[in-house]
Amino acid sequence: MMERITSLQNEYIKKLCRLHLAAERRKSGLFLIEGQKLCAEALKSGWEIERCLVTEKEQSSPLIHEIQSKTVIVSDHIAKKLSTMDTVPGIFMVVQQKTTAIPQTPDFILALDHLADPSNLGAILRSAEAFGTELVYLSEGCVDLYSPKVLRAAMGSVFRVPVLKGNLSDFLEDHKSKGYRVYGAGLDRDYLELPDVSFKEPSIMIIGNESNGISKEIMTHCDSGVFIPMLGKNESLNAAVAASIILWEQSKWR
Repeated sequence: MMERITSLQNEYIKKLCRLHLAAERRKSGLFLIEGQKLCAEALKSGWEIERCLVTEKEQSSPLIHEIQSKTVIVSDHIAKKLSTMDTVPGIFMVVQQKTTAIPQTPDFILALDHLADPSNLGAILRSAEAFGTELVYLSEGCVDLYSPKVLRAAMGSVFRVPVLKGNLSDFLEDHKSKGYRVYGAGLDRDYLELPDVSFKEPSIMIIGNESNGISKEIMTHCDSGVFIPMLGKNESLNAAVAASIILWEQSKWR
């Protein structure tokens, strides 16, 4: 018989509620996912599930068949407390963070410099998976990879796209010494236009912060700026849209 938790004062439930905070996720090495779609993707991708929590209505879900020993039934009011969604789902999983397998010499790397919007990061990860990006590198100032909004927007791509996070300046310097060309996406119409960029050699493309673009420090590492030619009067694109266009363009060189 599965364990039941009915009190919001339960210490484990309190711990899970704290996973809504990025600092607690970093400290614990855990994150919380919710809903059938994400839970199925985590299981299918082989991530380690610490615990599964289901409401009464979901206790016979086929998703928990192989992890029944790790499954707990929780009251509806606990599910509501754990959820960050408008429509409260009936299944949650506590997942151990990990680094997906990183290719030793990826041909193309997408780097994000202080990207702030979790929805943008999630959408970029979806596009990165769709167009075969071998590595996404996050600067230290980027939004947390395991933010609930990132997880929802990524629709499972978080579990499959290789992602690293660290000092972007050091990362670029190291990879330039290995022969990588570094490009920075921007709005200067004097930059190299995207269709004219050759991705034959190992390359890194940088997308900057939604409001401020690429920082001056990071831009000094770039061999060239890159501009996406546009029709109409709008001067800029959403960061996720710009990244998707760039990822599609580079995929044609594979």
